[in-house]
Amino acid sequence: MSALLVLLLLPALPTVQTVLADELQAPAPAVESGVPVQLGGETVFRIRARLGTLSPSERASIVERRLVELAATPFLNLEDLRPVEYDDTVEIVLGSRVITVVTEADAVAAGLPRAELAQRTAGNIKAALQRVRQATSWQSLLTGVLFSLLATVVIAAVWRAVDELVARLRRAWRAESSTPHSSRLLNRLDVLVGGRLREARLTVLTGLWFLTRAGIVIAYLPLLFTFFPATQGLSRSFWEAVLTPLVTLWGAFILYIPNLLFILTVVVLTWAAIKGARLIALALERGVIVIGGFDPEWARPTYKLVVIFLVAAGLIVAFPYVPGVESPAFRGVSIFIGALFSLASSSAIANVVSGIVLTYTRAFRIGDRVQIGTTTGDVVEKTLFVTRLETIRQEVVSIPNAQVLNGTIINYSTLARTRGIILHTTVTLGYDIPWRQVQELLIAAARATPGIRAEPPPFVWQTQLNDVHVSYELNAYTNDAWLMPYT
Repeated sequence: MSALLVLLLLPALPTVQTVLADELQAPAPAVESGVPVQLGGETVFRIRARLGTLSPSERASIVERRLVELAATPFLNLEDLRPVEYDDTVEIVLGSRVITVVTEADAVAAGLPRAELAQRTAGNIKAALQRVRQATSWQSLLTGVLFSLLATVVIAAVWRAVDELVARLRRAWRAESSTPHSSRLLNRLDVLVGGRLREARLTVLTGLWFLTRAGIVIAYLPLLFTFFPATQGLSRSFWEAVLTPLVTLWGAFILYIPNLLFILTVVVLTWAAIKGARLIALALERGVIVIGGFDPEWARPTYKLVVIFLVAAGLIVAFPYVPGVESPAFRGVSIFIGALFSLASSSAIANVVSGIVLTYTRAFRIGDRVQIGTTTGDVVEKTLFVTRLETIRQEVVSIPNAQVLNGTIINYSTLARTRGIILHTTVTLGYDIPWRQVQELLIAAARATPGIRAEPPPFVWQTQLNDVHVSYELNAYTNDAWLMPYT
């Protein structure tokens, strides 16, 4: 497909070479002085001096109108175009028509004798009129039409061939979707990307197909313009407009390669450091590496903090080598984004700091039964931003870490694992029931409950002597805080 596209762009190669040569030339050519007189989009000559009250731009405008009138006049004999010399000026005439005047001031500004400048100007005008006449001749138009038809047929055939080739490749690759790759390396890569290697191949094929069609469409009209002399200037201007930025970008890329290599080095070193930190965090979490005073539960959050630090350090080191970082626009956008982030993320940063504090104070762990504020449940997730509890009603409640840190936390599971937690309930009975019998029955019921420890034994308190009944509080030890809703 790329070769076919290159064949279509062959007529534009001289223009491409011209643009490349102009870009690579050093030093840049000096800008020629004077106001250009143009015909058909090309400069015929330049006017550099005033004539009486007429400025150079006004003179150029008058001469351009005369040249357009002459180009539209049929049956002109260009052999009659000649310079006619007078005492102070030289008139360039065609028959009885005066086209322009060359003065001594023009000759001084051009750095040439007046007669020589007049001869050059007359030759340029004659060549320009001949070129315009040839461009508008029926032979040129017929040749352009024939070449345009031929190019259209070739491009249509290439378009259809590309579509057919892409369709065949798609059918063939989709038919292979259920069979393993012929190469072990491809099979391993397919495993690494989750079996999406063939999908990626189809995506790349679709992208190349789209780029090829876009290139054909973009090159079609400028290609047609090159077949007509009157529009060759448009084609040249188009390719200059397209290729000049590309050449400039390519030159900037070549100059940027050392900085790019430095940034890639920083990225690789940061990636390696993150991988090493991850291995150490896994070893700490699984107990392979033991550090005194370091809880294995801290390994994962510590790893996240180390990743943030390493990425921030890498960005700080690589930032000065980013292209355009010294430009005022880049600095302005950076300041704006930084201010916007600072104003919008104050609560988020507070939650992150609170999450870090909660992690290293060991207020609770995953799976603990806790009460935060008025919410009681099991801790199912701890992140840098929120803590999630699952209540006994199977509701997941997300509480911001800043709110958790500022509130009261009751952890029912911390001592339940070792000394046990006391579960209690209150029963009210009348005065006619002996209190010793009530205590015996309540203690017996506690001992018969699964999960209640025999030692220390359950006990009963008389908490209130009301008007018509007595309040008895049964207390029992358990190592399972999850029995709270059921006992």
